[in-house]
Amino acid sequence: EKEINDTVQQEPENELAKAMHEFEDLSNFWKRFNKASLDKLSLDQARVQLSQENQQLRTLSKQYLDGISVSDEILSHNNPLFIVNNRTNVPVRIHVDPRQRHQVKTVVEA
Repeated sequence: EKEINDTVQQEPENELAKAMHEFEDLSNFWKRFNKASLDKLSLDQARVQLSQENQQLRTLSKQYLDGISVSDEILSHNNPLFIVNNRTNVPVRIHVDPRQRHQVKTVVEA
C-alpha cells in the first residue's frame, strides 16, 4: 500500500500525465454529479407514473360520484341506475325471437 501511495504522490513526468493529475480531484465531483443526474431522472420518471395514476384515480372517482349523485347534469345523460315509476331514461332494446311470437300454449284441463 505504501508503494501505491508513493506512486500516486509522485510528480508525473509527461504532459498528459500532468494534465490527468490536475483533474484527478474532479473525479469525485463527476461521480456525485452523475449520481445526482441519475436520481433526478429516476424522480422524473416516478413523477410521470404518479401523474398518470392520479389521473386514472380522478376519472374513477368522478364516475363513482356521478353514479351515486343526482344532479341536472347527471339527469341529462342516460343513466341505467336512475329508475322512476318503473321507467328509465335509457332506451331498452328487447330482442324478440320470431319463433316465440306465434307460440301456441297448450292447456290441459283436469
